[in-house]
Amino acid sequence: MHASNKSTKEKIEAALDGTTVHQRQSDLSLGKWDFVVFGPILGEKSAVIRIGVAEQAMIQQAPLYVASLGDPRVIGHAGIMSLNSLTNGDILDEFKDLEVFHVSPLRPMTITDKRNVENTNRMRDNIFTEFGNTNIAIIETPDQSIWIVSVLKYLHECDEVFPDLFMSFIRQETNNRFKENDSESEQTH
Repeated sequence: MHASNKSTKEKIEAALDGTTVHQRQSDLSLGKWDFVVFGPILGEKSAVIRIGVAEQAMIQQAPLYVASLGDPRVIGHAGIMSLNSLTNGDILDEFKDLEVFHVSPLRPMTITDKRNVENTNRMRDNIFTEFGNTNIAIIETPDQSIWIVSVLKYLHECDEVFPDLFMSFIRQETNNRFKENDSESEQTH
């Protein structure tokens, strides 16, 4: 994640570092990630609990992905792979120099229940009692106002452990590219 404001960057980093995934889904449903995320309202003795789901966006039964493309000469550094390799060369010549800088499944999130809790002393225990034996991720965020960062961290971890075919292809191409770059730099030394 990138943020131009130093304070925002620090909050995002604190949320990533302070996120605790207490429970992961035991059975993942295709294209659906259920979660409960909870955390304090900073500066108060209360907290917020959100129950929600992230679902893979689809167009006519096909998963939808978001990709950031750019010209590495304009951006100033290489992307993770060339657009040409992603399409196996089936691309117009004018696009062959573009590179993919980021690819991610598009997973809109829906919050189905939001609860404000005044007594935070037993909140964690109550959450484990209510959701501990269900097929839902339990995520604790250090600051409820940026709960989304904690949920995105969990989804990223899911992608690392259970990647889909498209994301596996992207990662393989990225690894191949890094190996090629390492090999080229060794040859120049």
